[in-house]
Amino acid sequence: MDKVTQAVENLKKEWSQAVTQLEECIAAFESCGKMGKGTEEANSLPRLNGSVQDALQLLNSLQCKLDPLAEQLPTFEEVQSGQATLRSWKEQYQKLRMKLRNANLQVNSNIKKAAEEERKLLLGGGEESTIRRRTLYRQRLG
Repeated sequence: MDKVTQAVENLKKEWSQAVTQLEECIAAFESCGKMGKGTEEANSLPRLNGSVQDALQLLNSLQCKLDPLAEQLPTFEEVQSGQATLRSWKEQYQKLRMKLRNANLQVNSNIKKAAEEERKLLLGGGEESTIRRRTLYRQRLG
């Protein structure tokens, strides 16, 4: 196997790993606010968003690396295969961006719902309301 073919194979492996990592990040991002702790979970969103953006940048970088390498492959069939791989990566990248967009919308909805439930609990009166206010007060102090 020549150096170009080996480099393309290494890029394919790196792409698979990066896609898996990105899908895990998007799933974690999307689940924020579902546990009923919307305002608390909202604090982790910047970190998760940073991870997602890093993974997207890595995928974009891998596409840029594959583009010139695909043209340098030794046989015509391998060149065509490399170009087909690049096209499929671009499609997959766009699908992942759409998945992230939908996850963002879901997170916003989850957090709004959780914040409204928390508000009702805090303002509702009764023992649960008192306990929740005390808990929030202690969190702010500590």
